[in-house]
Amino acid sequence: MPVSFEKLNIGQEYERPYLADIWGYKGFQAISRGVVTPSGTKFIILFVTKQKQEALTQYNDYLDGDLLHWEGEKKHSSDTRVINARSANDEIHLFYRDIHHTPFVYYGQIHLKEHRLLSSSPSQFVFSIRNENRSPDIFQDIETHQCEFKSLDQTEKDSIVKSRIGQGLFRDGVVELWGSCSVTGLSNHSLLRASHIKPWRDSSNQERIDPMNGLLLQPTLDHLFDLGLITFSETGKIIVSKKLSQDDINKLELKFELNFKLREIHKRTMEYMKYHQKHVFKA
Repeated sequence: MPVSFEKLNIGQEYERPYLADIWGYKGFQAISRGVVTPSGTKFIILFVTKQKQEALTQYNDYLDGDLLHWEGEKKHSSDTRVINARSANDEIHLFYRDIHHTPFVYYGQIHLKEHRLLSSSPSQFVFSIRNENRSPDIFQDIETHQCEFKSLDQTEKDSIVKSRIGQGLFRDGVVELWGSCSVTGLSNHSLLRASHIKPWRDSSNQERIDPMNGLLLQPTLDHLFDLGLITFSETGKIIVSKKLSQDDINKLELKFELNFKLREIHKRTMEYMKYHQKHVFKA
């Protein structure tokens, strides 16, 4: 079966072994590089990991709103093809994850916006990512609260849309509320994610922009919280799902025996947390 993206859904998570299987490769090692260019196709596939294993080359790759900042391969082998993708009618497709040993999220086709060719270090690229590609169900979800949405002013509407990807008034409010990571105290805001406690899809439009419905978390904790593999008790103490094995914990380099807990307890935040415990957490 030739490489195709028709069976993939934008915004869904995929593991390399699954992709290798549906694309007809004998093993996932064939697509284990950061840049994959399947022979006989017009595809350039980027597998981007923001927080990489310490033993690997540390590229400065990250998402910033609707932009992907990406450093090319150390040996510059793919630079020219990426730069000439538009004129050559090549499609660039993105799979992105925040940390290693987690699934990739498929973002669909992306487009080169600007680049800077370097010789002594990896070249730098910036790609545009369309909002509809990042959140394919966003407007469908808003339809659930259509009457409420129509009554809002444009600023609030924009913030609700942006809150789906942790931006706008929601993120600003969560940053102001917590100041640093809600658990670890990490204060570098560029490394932190504003995560909804009651999931965006299940929330009303007002709940979607309520800072009390948010935690400010470092990427690993954010990902585990989103997946329901951790939650927090009424006293703020972390609760770890039995579905997260000790081997997983070791590989993620997390030490839950340090008694992780929320640094502060906000009454309304804990009301949202009850929803997370009941409907998201995988006991």
